[in-house]
Amino acid sequence: MYIVELKPQAQKFIEGQPKKIQRQLVKRIESSAADPYPPNSKLLYGRKKLYSFRSGIYRIIYQVQHKKLAVAVAKIGHRKDIYDRLNR
Repeated sequence: MYIVELKPQAQKFIEGQPKKIQRQLVKRIESSAADPYPPNSKLLYGRKKLYSFRSGIYRIIYQVQHKKLAVAVAKIGHRKDIYDRLNR
């Protein structure tokens, strides 16, 4: 079982959402602790081993840290602009 670490930017995004969306995102992120590579996860090529998976219209960008047994959630955002904002 992996632990989940939220980066400040991801935590801030979740806190700014309505309660229903917060629950949806938290439930999806917590499921990654049991399986950090779910069937619908995608490796983002050209990145530092970053992966993404869906939660409704949102995308969760994360990195698996095997030595620490952790899933570090770096960013969360709307599917239309999350990949453009990854370079920032």
